[in-house]
Amino acid sequence: MQQSIRYLFYLGIITCTLAITLIFGTNLYLKPSLPKINLVDESELQMPLKVYTKDKKLIGEFGEIKRRSVSFNEIPIDIKNAFLAAEDDNFFNHQGISYTGLIRSFIRCLRPTGCEGGGGTITMQVVRGYLLTREQTITRKIKEIFLALELEGKLKKEEIFELYVNRIFLGNRSYGIQAAANTYFDKNLDELNISESATIAALAQLPSRVNPVKDKRRTQQRRNWILSRMLHLDYINKDQYDEAILDEIKIANDINLFDVDASYIAELARQDVIERYGLKAYKEGWSVYTTIDSYSQNVTKDGMLEQLFLYDKRHGWRDPDNFQNLFSGSQIESLQKLDLKILFDNKYFNNMDLDDDDISNKINNVFNSYPHYNTHTKAIVLKVEEKKFIAINQNLELIESLWSNEYSWARNQESIDSFGSRPSSFEDLLAFGDFIYLKNDDGFFTLDQIPIVESSIVSINPKNGEVKAYHGGKNFNASNFDRVRLSYPQTGSSFKPFIYASSLANGYNLSSLINDAPIAFEDENLESVWRPQNYTGKFYGPISLREALIKSVNIVSIKLLRELGLEKSQEYIENFGFSKSRLPNDLSLALGSGNFSPAEMVRAFSVIASDGYIPDMHYIHEIKDRNGNLIFSHNESLTKLNTQSINAFPWLDTIEMNVKSPYYLLKPLNKKDKVIDERISFLIKDTLEGFLKNGVAGRKSAFLERDDIGGKTGTTNDSVSTWFSGFHQDLVTTVWVGTDDFTSLGQNEYGSTIALPIWLDYMDKVMNTLEVSNKNIPEDISFVKVNKLTGKVDADAGDDDAYFELFLKENIN
Repeated sequence: MQQSIRYLFYLGIITCTLAITLIFGTNLYLKPSLPKINLVDESELQMPLKVYTKDKKLIGEFGEIKRRSVSFNEIPIDIKNAFLAAEDDNFFNHQGISYTGLIRSFIRCLRPTGCEGGGGTITMQVVRGYLLTREQTITRKIKEIFLALELEGKLKKEEIFELYVNRIFLGNRSYGIQAAANTYFDKNLDELNISESATIAALAQLPSRVNPVKDKRRTQQRRNWILSRMLHLDYINKDQYDEAILDEIKIANDINLFDVDASYIAELARQDVIERYGLKAYKEGWSVYTTIDSYSQNVTKDGMLEQLFLYDKRHGWRDPDNFQNLFSGSQIESLQKLDLKILFDNKYFNNMDLDDDDISNKINNVFNSYPHYNTHTKAIVLKVEEKKFIAINQNLELIESLWSNEYSWARNQESIDSFGSRPSSFEDLLAFGDFIYLKNDDGFFTLDQIPIVESSIVSINPKNGEVKAYHGGKNFNASNFDRVRLSYPQTGSSFKPFIYASSLANGYNLSSLINDAPIAFEDENLESVWRPQNYTGKFYGPISLREALIKSVNIVSIKLLRELGLEKSQEYIENFGFSKSRLPNDLSLALGSGNFSPAEMVRAFSVIASDGYIPDMHYIHEIKDRNGNLIFSHNESLTKLNTQSINAFPWLDTIEMNVKSPYYLLKPLNKKDKVIDERISFLIKDTLEGFLKNGVAGRKSAFLERDDIGGKTGTTNDSVSTWFSGFHQDLVTTVWVGTDDFTSLGQNEYGSTIALPIWLDYMDKVMNTLEVSNKNIPEDISFVKVNKLTGKVDADAGDDDAYFELFLKENIN
């Protein structure tokens, strides 16, 4: 007996010695190939390029990986418990490894199929995800053990858990729990309920298969198991479990992950940053801070959409797209009876990949092919009655809308200017299978339609060139074509101020008289005799330049340009940033027949607002790396890159300088001095302030109760494009409204009916941030008495025949 005990004792010593030797030897052998544990650090994560407003609101995220890191203290208790219940409920007690789990893993590794299955403690998953390959071998499993033990010795449990939830892949390009919450539920972590927290934890093991986008049924089964584990571990009580288990998984559709809608400027930033720095910018967690002001960006978008919808309703109801052909006869019969069972066939949930022929998948494809609007719900009509219709939304839920008298606008559009009779019921408007948009007002749904017309807005500070608001269109997802920079419509009457400025610089006065009377022009650059008309159809006779510009009289603009001469006028207009080669070489220039982008127009009007200076507009304020270190600063770029030196020494324009140069909206002109006489600028500014006190513009803008704002409308032939460019000394904004196919907006649509109201809505929201400007008249400008009949200085003119006007000193004689 003693001999047996002695034998077992020595055997145990030998076994322990061998085990220790084996472990030590294995560690010694593998040590050179083991990654350094300090690589388990947030700095090693692949992080996307993020774009922000100047006030740090997220507007864009680019890269293959969507990741938003959170600290341990920011993680809600429910999602902590969901992951612990799903992956490692003993995490806060063990030393990094689970011995029972290891035995199961090694048994699996002995199978012919290899080490299938993930598992392991959270600590082991961290070192596997951060430091090791995905190979399924015993060697890798041993490496996991050593690294897990080492990691436990270096970091606190909270730090390891934090690394885990920020690293883990949860499907659909989402890395980490915050990105997953955004992606699947369009929520932040602190907004998730217990069911949603368990759903995210359900994705951890195999997101390619357990995924609510691809397989909702399997995801729900995994979620339910996690909820049962949470109940078993006393993480939740029975009432919480009962409520969560009945909660249907509803993933978000058309997710907007950003705080502010500024996709056009975010895309421009992406393009320019990648062009300068290469693809590494997608991975290194850089933050790009634009000059955009989030409040200005939001209110300009809201005002734009509001006016576009109002315009659209003025032009009637367009027949919606119909998708009845997607359904079989029996499916139509079932859906019209509001029986949705056919949409929830088991194969829809059980197949790993969705079947393209599945009716639910076809419906989702229809919904996904139309752009999302936060204010509207997409739907397909199922049943139409006289005073009610029922439709199905993107979550495959039934929604109902009732008839009201407000649908009197929905006359059938026969053409842009002709309509059918007013509808008396939904049966006049809708049919089964119609795709529609519904305006959602706290669960009350109103039939609506998305305007075809497009718009763009750009707003800048004329003093420093900062872009404050920027919309290249009404919806980036519908069309990513940037109409601020890349669209060149005719400018119409909004171009006239530059013609008048050139006249004032060449001897004319605001009191100079031009006879507004019918005329025919024979211009060798025109194909036929040209008989221009004023848009009012009236002629005013002799009229001063000030009044002609305020009333936007076409005949006067043309005659003025003819008297000035094209060459002289074009040379002066170049000072506003317009390339002479792109200016029309005939008298139609006076009516804005030139094609210029809204970006070029806002720059030109900035010359008027800023007393003769022309800004180089920039849109990126600074760029920082993931640690907050400065990569680029606009202010430093202006200091370091002396443009005069570059102009003088072209060989200094190196790659380094290009990387550090400002991010300009248009090619910089590098003009630090005034481009026009500030007195000319003042006279045009004063006249355009008068424009906003007279006529239609005056009536519409009166509610603002400000005298220090001005602007000019523009409407092209057949109302193809409408414009308004308005200014305050600290803010210049250009609004364009038109169609991409250059069709008419309607015979009664002008810059004053569409573009001006968008600007007025914006100014109403921001006017309290703009100080009232002092009207300081420049030197060498005087108020003088003018004879109404001659337009000339006449100190002796009687009061009835005279008025006071601003004159350049040299023109007083």
